[in-house]
Amino acid sequence: MASSDIAKNALWLGNEFLKIFYSPVGVAGGFIDAFRGWKFSRSWVRFWFHLPSLLLLVSVYVIFGFSVFSRVDSRVQLFSVESEKRSTTKILEAVSDELHEKDFCKAIACDSIVQVESKSNLITDLKNRYVELLSKRILSIQPANQSAHYRLGLIYNLTGQPEAAISEMTELANGKFGECPQANAWMAKELLKQTVAGVQVSSKELMDYLELATKWKDVDFRLISYYSKMLENLGLTKKAVAVAKQAAQGRPELNLELARLYQRLGYKEELKSAANSAEDIFNKRLNTSNEKESDRLAVAEMRKITDRLEQAAEILSEGLLTKSSGPATKRELSEIQRLMFTKSVFRTDAGVYQADIAMLEKAAETDPLNPNISGEVANLLRLKVNATPKLVTVLRNQIKQGISSASTHIAMAERLFNEGKMKGAINNWEIALAKDPKNLGVLNNLSLSLAKDDEKNIPRSLEMLSKAFKLAPQNAELLDTLGDVLVIAKRPIEAIAKYDLAVHFDKARINTRKKLLEVYQANGMQDMADVIQRVIEKMERENAIQPAKTK
Repeated sequence: MASSDIAKNALWLGNEFLKIFYSPVGVAGGFIDAFRGWKFSRSWVRFWFHLPSLLLLVSVYVIFGFSVFSRVDSRVQLFSVESEKRSTTKILEAVSDELHEKDFCKAIACDSIVQVESKSNLITDLKNRYVELLSKRILSIQPANQSAHYRLGLIYNLTGQPEAAISEMTELANGKFGECPQANAWMAKELLKQTVAGVQVSSKELMDYLELATKWKDVDFRLISYYSKMLENLGLTKKAVAVAKQAAQGRPELNLELARLYQRLGYKEELKSAANSAEDIFNKRLNTSNEKESDRLAVAEMRKITDRLEQAAEILSEGLLTKSSGPATKRELSEIQRLMFTKSVFRTDAGVYQADIAMLEKAAETDPLNPNISGEVANLLRLKVNATPKLVTVLRNQIKQGISSASTHIAMAERLFNEGKMKGAINNWEIALAKDPKNLGVLNNLSLSLAKDDEKNIPRSLEMLSKAFKLAPQNAELLDTLGDVLVIAKRPIEAIAKYDLAVHFDKARINTRKKLLEVYQANGMQDMADVIQRVIEKMERENAIQPAKTK
């Protein structure tokens, strides 16, 4: 090869090396051309000149590329660490939960023993703004960074930007950046919160969020409980149990919810096992520096649902001596003492009721504001059991303060009704209805009391029954009462039709047939009266010879 050719090739080679930096595509193209030239001409010269330039190109850009990625990862890590230092994700979640807590509990009718420990004092507006800035910087480098999106969603929620928070969390919950069960938990609470504001929420969407939320190891166990109840209400008991068991395996404290589910389903053996597991877990925290009121309440509940009331009362009585106890402990102890009282109520052979009144007094002393106490006192009066002056005082005080339960006024109304004191009965039925507007028994009895008190009340009586029929159109007891009201209104033909319907929906109603007999006789329908008389006599004979039912 001539020296001029060597110089030309050296110049060419130098130019190729420079192309590595200003035209990498040209280097790759040159190598491909050289390879084609070698393929057809078998000339190795240019091929071997091109090969080292290509290898150098690859090595330079691979090293440069890795260094770029390394710098990106380092910056992301730096921002993430700094952001966590300012406000950890756990704290942001806790404060966000505080914002949801009130409406969340209201939405699921939560009487939970969980006490929210406020974390809001650990973050400030300045911290929020800085964490928001750092999250946005991370996303400017790594737009799909799930952790940054999640923290940003929490910050939006804490800084009064609900729409932005929901937007971020919806994308996360729907899997845009991968599985994110904590975002599903947040969205589930948000949807439940919206229901309190009267927003129509898709049950399917809520259940989808709840299902994915159960995969989060730190999920609020009340969400698991609510999800299990939703599945249970849909008749999906196997799935409800599977969900609760899966949650309990991931977080042993959730044996508490599993035990509650087994209790509702009536699975006695499974209940015993789950309750014992939950009791062991919470029992370990008692009398330690980490003890919370909820731990002792959980132990007491497990003992209560496995019918160990005395042991449940014992653990709560001990709790009243500790710093961790509060109003919830007193209320639960009062409730357990009340249950112990109800187990003592029995009827003698002479038809007289007796009970351990001292235990009910003890329950009242523990928590005089427990509305169920007044209900028991009212029931004692209905059963004609002498209540002590102390218990009567509790009853009067609760009624005066407006905290007495619907059952209290139902028991009082029944007693007054049986004594023929209709105005007093009506007054108590009205109060009970205000406290429990969909109670069929209250609507039914208020209607009858109104009609018996004064015929002028019949339009309102029929109005009450109309509301009740909307809840239970084929209820035999309601039809029977409607027949009674129509008899009082002197509309016998309509009354007969309603009594017939009541018997149609409940073939065993002897008393309704006796009312039919009276209406037939009072209106000269002796043939029909004779027929119904024979039916009644036959039913009474059959009932008389039926063997006693075993327990």
